[in-house]
Amino acid sequence: MHPQKESYFGNVNPIGPRACYDEGKRVAETMMYAYQRQSALEVRVARIFNTFGPRMHPHDGRVVSNFIIQALQGHPMTIYGDGSQTRSFQYVDDLVSGLILLMSGDYSEPVNLGNPAEFSVGDFARLIKQLTNSSSEIVFKDATQDDPKQRKPDITTARKQLGWQPIVGVTEGLEKTIEYFRNELRATGGVKAVGPLSKNPPNRPDGFA
Repeated sequence: MHPQKESYFGNVNPIGPRACYDEGKRVAETMMYAYQRQSALEVRVARIFNTFGPRMHPHDGRVVSNFIIQALQGHPMTIYGDGSQTRSFQYVDDLVSGLILLMSGDYSEPVNLGNPAEFSVGDFARLIKQLTNSSSEIVFKDATQDDPKQRKPDITTARKQLGWQPIVGVTEGLEKTIEYFRNELRATGGVKAVGPLSKNPPNRPDGFA
């Protein structure tokens, strides 16, 4: 299903390299709704799509931080696959406002929180290269197993139930994030390597410092 509605149940490989990530999110929802039925607890469930912004960890492995760090240092910008796979990116301030509205409201079904602006990974890399005025080469490597081909949220429910939609454009958010990383690189002297094969894993699983 594309774009992804809340009614989409997903189709994942339960034993693949992404299994713990994919199934962990699904079992968390299962447990929350089990507690809701068993103990009459109030439950709120946000389905969060790709989020970026200042204070991201440079080694979190996300495409936004990878591309920005590589571009700012003039390193090759690595795309895993042919770059045609799509993603949607929301600025962190929009996510926070959505979560506040969700938690303060009375809607208890899952809600997509994301920016429906959809980019191919290749186009996204070229946008970051342009915004950073980088001389980096964009290189393509083997695709990762079970990498989703298309990701775009349907935010009809968020608009209707929460009165929410993203207000920060992707380019505006990237400019703020690029400036943050530019200052971090000046302060630290640089970052050696980023991406799936980096030997510098993130300290925080949520990707924010």
